[in-house]
Amino acid sequence: MTVEKHEAFWNMISRTEEMDYDDELMNRLLRFKAVQRHLTDVHSILDIGAATGAFSIPLAKMGYSVVHLDLSEDMLRIAREKAEKEALSGIRFIKRDAADLSIFGTDEFDLVLCFDGAVSFSGSKAGDVIAEACRVGKKAMFSVSAIACMAASWLNYSLTILGHIHPSVRKMMTEGYFSKEDYDDAENLTSISELKAYTTGEFRNILENLGMDVLECRSVGSLTHLYLMHLYRQEDDETVHEKINQLSMDDEFLELCDYYDKYVMPDGMGSFRRSGILAIAEKKACGEK
Repeated sequence: MTVEKHEAFWNMISRTEEMDYDDELMNRLLRFKAVQRHLTDVHSILDIGAATGAFSIPLAKMGYSVVHLDLSEDMLRIAREKAEKEALSGIRFIKRDAADLSIFGTDEFDLVLCFDGAVSFSGSKAGDVIAEACRVGKKAMFSVSAIACMAASWLNYSLTILGHIHPSVRKMMTEGYFSKEDYDDAENLTSISELKAYTTGEFRNILENLGMDVLECRSVGSLTHLYLMHLYRQEDDETVHEKINQLSMDDEFLELCDYYDKYVMPDGMGSFRRSGILAIAEKKACGEK
């Protein structure tokens, strides 16, 4: 997919980016909780694929020097408006493809955030995005799509829309990869042109091969994913959305979800919506192998 088509896709997504469907709010809260645990000695932050500023704006308000990077002009416009409303001076906005961060030096940032579509929706260029995020940051945090969740989603798309099991379902299970260009009949299957999903083990290996010390690599949001299955059996869609968003603001529930991801199902499917794997890694100390 060309950069222009990629931007057009994200410009379209910007219209619904701030609407929390299903467990999106809990996923974001769990990620921000993880970010807050890794802010010691952090001054400069790069937020890759920062969209409308769910992380960059709060971090700038906390006093960090933040670079908000995104490919979509519409996403950047919304984020800029937020920053202006808050009169934030410690945040810069840059429009750029995440696969090429040559404008930044090695280890330029204390912390790099690279969440959701920045990696997974880059498809065949996902490895370049990961490598660049690790290069420019002393510490990097990622969230990426989980094969465990996406394989089920692809099966659902396939059976619901096409009425049969599409070959892309097995490829998603075995390789975690989908590209419309590989199939003659995939246009109606999904609006996604290209996607790369991972297992926790695969993603950990990628980071380690890039010379990173992996502090965490686990699922994020598996408990809400499972709980939604029960809610949808009991309530109508509107009530489900209201209940899950209200429950997500409960600190006790947030702690339960965090514990579940770390100790009960660290290799789970992750959230129903948003990325299902969270990874945190830092540069190895000099001389460490």
